Amino acid sequence: MKKNLVLLLLSLGIMSTAVWAYSYDTNLPLPVKSIASTDVQSETMFPVYSFAMRVAEADCQNLSIINTEVSKPKADGKWQEVWTVKACTRTARIPVMFTEADGVTNYAIDFMNVKVAK
Repeated sequence: MKKNLVLLLLSLGIMSTAVWAYSYDTNLPLPVKSIASTDVQSETMFPVYSFAMRVAEADCQNLSIINTEVSKPKADGKWQEVWTVKACTRTARIPVMFTEADGVTNYAIDFMNVKVAK
């Protein structure tokens, strides 16, 4: 009996996971003023969306990056941008730090400085 209950719960979990879907705007280049290449924008997009999901309402399924802006100009291969994500009724301004070295651009989300508005 317990074994069947566990299998039933597992199968329900799998089915509910399969049904839950999100809609992301993945158009490139991103809107407005990002200076990151489209390849770097593409790599950075889903981590930014993943972070935006943490601040979105529980039932929000539609997310889009509606703005990008350089918040710290490029110097010595480093710069910072703020990517604004619309997540249903909330808007998150997510700082992203970029570093270029040896032809590779790395990025990191500055999660301590994310701003959320309704």
